[in-house]
Amino acid sequence: MTGVTMDCPDVLRKYDRYFVGLLGEPNSYVWSPGLNDIPLNLMPYLGNGFIATQPRSPWIFLDGFFNGNGTESHRACIPSTVQWMLTGPLKVDEQGIQDDSHPQTLWMHHGMGVFLQHITSPEWDVYMTTFVSRRRPDLLVRCIEARFSQPQSTPILFQPDSAVNLDSPDCEIIVEPHDGHLSITGHTHVVESNEFQNGVSTFYMYTDVTPQELSKGFYLSVNSPLRFFLTTVSRTSMDNAISSYEAAQLVSLQDPEHLFHEQAAAWRELWEDGYLCFHGSQGEDASSTRLSRILHTAQYSLLTCFPSVSQPGFMHQPSCEFYGLCPTGLARGNEEDDYMGHVFWDMELWMLPWINLFHPQLCRLSLDYRYAMLPLARYRAVSEGFEGARFPWESAFTGLETTPWDLAAQNQIHVVGAVSFAIGQWLTTHSPCKGNSLSTYSDTAAFPVSSSAHSPDDPVEWYRYRGRILLEDIARFWSSRVQYSSTKEAYEIVDVMPPDEYTHCCRNSAYTNTIASLSLAAPAVFARYYGDPVPEEYLDWENKAKSLWMPRDTVNKVMLEHEDYVLGTCVKQADTILLTYPLMYNQPEAWKRNMVDLYAKVTDPNGPAMTWSIFCICALELKEFDRSMDYFERSIEHVHGPFLGWTEVRDGSGAANFLTGAGGFLQSIVNGFAGVRISLIPHPRSKPTCPDSVHTVAALFLTPSVPTRFAQVVSIIRLQHLHFQQRTLTIHIDLTEQNVTLVLTQGLPLSVGRLSRDKHWVFDAFRLDKDIPLQLQFQPLCIIGTDLLDDIPTIAVD
Repeated sequence: MTGVTMDCPDVLRKYDRYFVGLLGEPNSYVWSPGLNDIPLNLMPYLGNGFIATQPRSPWIFLDGFFNGNGTESHRACIPSTVQWMLTGPLKVDEQGIQDDSHPQTLWMHHGMGVFLQHITSPEWDVYMTTFVSRRRPDLLVRCIEARFSQPQSTPILFQPDSAVNLDSPDCEIIVEPHDGHLSITGHTHVVESNEFQNGVSTFYMYTDVTPQELSKGFYLSVNSPLRFFLTTVSRTSMDNAISSYEAAQLVSLQDPEHLFHEQAAAWRELWEDGYLCFHGSQGEDASSTRLSRILHTAQYSLLTCFPSVSQPGFMHQPSCEFYGLCPTGLARGNEEDDYMGHVFWDMELWMLPWINLFHPQLCRLSLDYRYAMLPLARYRAVSEGFEGARFPWESAFTGLETTPWDLAAQNQIHVVGAVSFAIGQWLTTHSPCKGNSLSTYSDTAAFPVSSSAHSPDDPVEWYRYRGRILLEDIARFWSSRVQYSSTKEAYEIVDVMPPDEYTHCCRNSAYTNTIASLSLAAPAVFARYYGDPVPEEYLDWENKAKSLWMPRDTVNKVMLEHEDYVLGTCVKQADTILLTYPLMYNQPEAWKRNMVDLYAKVTDPNGPAMTWSIFCICALELKEFDRSMDYFERSIEHVHGPFLGWTEVRDGSGAANFLTGAGGFLQSIVNGFAGVRISLIPHPRSKPTCPDSVHTVAALFLTPSVPTRFAQVVSIIRLQHLHFQQRTLTIHIDLTEQNVTLVLTQGLPLSVGRLSRDKHWVFDAFRLDKDIPLQLQFQPLCIIGTDLLDDIPTIAVD
């Protein structure tokens, strides 16, 4: 059930002005489920990347706050002060205090991150709103407001439906009264690593939610219709928590709506950075409304995991301000089904692609997490007899391997390549190349990995101080991990687990070898991109990249999952198909088609949610429209509950609010139906001073694909404020008229190339200048900076 259509209460509707004209129709981002009995794991997220929770959850989770040693490390539970809902009200008559049942509805505003419980009667309405402040990262707000229809109405007594429990299975909790408030300090029981963590982690909470007083209930009346409950959480000190609380309390007393307007404005600013939306083909019918809500909820849920304002790190991990993306986000993570809050390859391959295009600075925060974990990655590589850095399959607070599955810990090394791949995508998308030679910069070794002094917003500076170091260490690891086979006369990688986890150990996984090849080549690729010299070590890595053996079946004209794979063997999830997208491995179209044909038939229908999004994208690239829609519809079978959360398995089991699946879905829209690809392409004169003969520029490719079945539900796809090369673009794709309108909303002009019959990109006709729309019929398009053309009107297709 998606939810029901009804009038949105005024307490939410009055903030429409922040979002109307921005996010599409209001019922695509604010609705009521029409029922109240919703499983906790399918409740929406309330979060700001620093703290997060769910309505009715007994826990708040704090970014980077983990308990448990090694493979038992998991997000530590902080007791929630707002897990209760309202009951009542209670009425008093000659028989005493009686329950007086009234209808209630729940609402969620996915535009501004506010959850509402609405209780009604003929005489009054009561609204309880809850949100995690985006403007004040350490603040959790609950506001209860009564509106009376009669001026002489008697006071109403409300009570919570459950007691507030300040215990935690993960922390030693110390509660101290403080002027009618509570100071709550929590120390985790166990460090993640005795060797690499100097002491347990601590949170500091300050709140006016006192369990004993709350259990008595509270009155709302005509003269006193409003009650705020505020809670602040800090990683650094109780003084910090108290200071934040007092600032928020002062604001709420001066203007009760101020915190709400702050929340709406902060979320609007975040949406203005970039987002996707649909317009329905038949107006706002049930199918298009549901799909629009799925699209919006996927984006909202991901954004709840990212901070807009960085907070100080923990005492024992000061260099890390953000701890990455877990498959189930920040609002969950204490249980095995929630992957215990750990970071996997899911972050780089599944969730960051959408973030990279629409929220580049948030994407960089995720890459900064990998940089902060680099010391442990280096330590592990050396301890295992390799060079460079080996990132763990699962990572949490220290960067130590935290997966409880030893086979994955030992063999699932493709996560190392995923880190390099994400860095390359971010640099290609956002870092300008012309005139930015780094060869004269000082030695980056002068800036130790533990330093937090250099995390600049400028992509060139980030590459200089962090990106290049990561790319080098990852390439160095792969160079030491590959081994030469005299029989194959090529390098190979043995004893690995591919993405298909039904294969525990194999030789020459096609996916692993491909992403390792990209990682080995990356340092040389980006040295050329920035006009830098290419050291001999880079060239050696690049030669190994070109010489990695690949498991091809030349009879069936398809890439095998691994060297010993037998066609027809069941596969857990998207694996070899990832060569076509996102890795864009160079292979004949017939081989890509056979890959879709053969692997879709043997992929477990009960595998994880993101799988079918990749098959959808690959089928769209091949213009297999009916099949692409079959795969698209399979993917959204994983959407459950009235708040449209993703589950890992289509029957609703496994991880819930599975953001890996949401990220795959968003890629099916951007990289599937919109046909967006970003890559480096050769250009003969872009760097005349480059010491190497290969010069490249960043290009954005756009090839919309429109299955009839999709166009029957969606008439317009809008990519609002896609970020590319220090510019922002709005891309309006009209599926009915089959045209695309491009608007440059910020930055220097862009040139739009069309594909000629002789397979050249021709840039002699169309230029994008700021705020001047350019409309073109559907066709392959290539977009690059006008300043990079150097008067060359054509570029050959690679």
